[in-house]
Amino acid sequence: MLEHGTRIWTENLARAFNRRAFLRRAGEATFVGMTALAAGRGGTVFAARSGTRPPQPTVPSCAPPGPYCNLNGVNEPNGCHGGSCFQHLNGGSVQQCRVYYAFYQAGCWTTAASGGYWTCCDCQCNNGSTCGCAQFNGSPQPRPDSPGGSANA
Repeated sequence: MLEHGTRIWTENLARAFNRRAFLRRAGEATFVGMTALAAGRGGTVFAARSGTRPPQPTVPSCAPPGPYCNLNGVNEPNGCHGGSCFQHLNGGSVQQCRVYYAFYQAGCWTTAASGGYWTCCDCQCNNGSTCGCAQFNGSPQPRPDSPGGSANA
């Protein structure tokens, strides 16, 4: 009984399925994929699908008004939340920091780098010291906490 129902179902599916349209679409997709590979763009398309990313630069391309906000005394932005100001070790104590608007109206800017952009922010801490934060982005997306940005971007 089950075999009979399965046979009827598969025959109806075969009648409803347009094999010519399927083969045409499969041929178009194959042609586009092979053309992308021949043009040298296939690697980035396939890398994006597989979840691998091109190597990101490790040294920020920013010029903060002081060292990068850090928690260990090394000039690297490990006291930041991405490109946003957070904390900075200064004078032996950790200071809370916020965006510093003295040099840029928004306090932050983007700088093009190989394969993407650095989002850079000037920061000022509670004790008046200044530092900076940076985050590498693969595309120039606006900061989600900026007035024109959206939380869903």
